[in-house]
Amino acid sequence: MLLIPVGSFEQHGPHLAFETDTIIAEAVAREVASRTGSKVGATVPVGVSVEHMDFPGTKTLSPEEFKKRIKEIADASKDAVFINGHGGNNRSLRELGVRHVNLTTLFKPYDHAGEIESSIIMHLKPELVKKDKIRKHDFRWPDKDGWKTIDYSRSGVLGDPTKATEEKGVEYFNTLVEKTIELLK
Repeated sequence: MLLIPVGSFEQHGPHLAFETDTIIAEAVAREVASRTGSKVGATVPVGVSVEHMDFPGTKTLSPEEFKKRIKEIADASKDAVFINGHGGNNRSLRELGVRHVNLTTLFKPYDHAGEIESSIIMHLKPELVKKDKIRKHDFRWPDKDGWKTIDYSRSGVLGDPTKATEEKGVEYFNTLVEKTIELLK
């Protein structure tokens, strides 16, 4: 099995890196590979991030561009499984019908730069967390398809990063790895 990490390059509030989703997908793929004897292929670092385009620095592919890239990889490697760390990619992966695990569906709700993602990055790459920028944010959970982040959070954060800890990050990360392995079986 060839695990292909899929992420995004988008805003993650004032305290996390643009590559947050990619970092998580890569780390999960590496750990799953080490436990299952699988291999890890090249990462798809930019995904469908249309919902975040109101925030400077965000990069996106159109759904069509993203699907084309994923289809090329799937066609080249029949044993590819995509390990997806960004919710905006979920629909395209489902529509393509490729084998994949959407990490963002393994917790309810899976946040955006809130407790879960902030904790995982504190565990994986603590040097990328701007701890002095962590604060509570006003937000609402999106309640419809086709939403834009700015309509639900002026800061781009969905969740509460003040509850994040490195210890929780270890637990969240291990849960993602274990649930991914279960789904691959």
